[in-house]
Amino acid sequence: MPRYRGVVRGNVVVLEEKANLPDGMPVLVEVRKANDHKVRSNQDPFLDVDAWAPLPSQDTPTDLARNHDHYLYGCEKNG
Repeated sequence: MPRYRGVVRGNVVVLEEKANLPDGMPVLVEVRKANDHKVRSNQDPFLDVDAWAPLPSQDTPTDLARNHDHYLYGCEKNG
């Protein structure tokens, strides 16, 4: 789904890019701060995994990512 940026002037959203949207097209407007449109990876809390991800338990297999089908469904292990 395409995204367009714009500004509000007189309670009307004026798009900065040529959007070519037909009259009556339903749209969703997300309000942002002026400098909020640029997300830097070092500011994204999701990327700081050590801060939010729980530590694995002592009995977690070390090959869980590679062999999750084995542990979930009993398939053969992959190496």
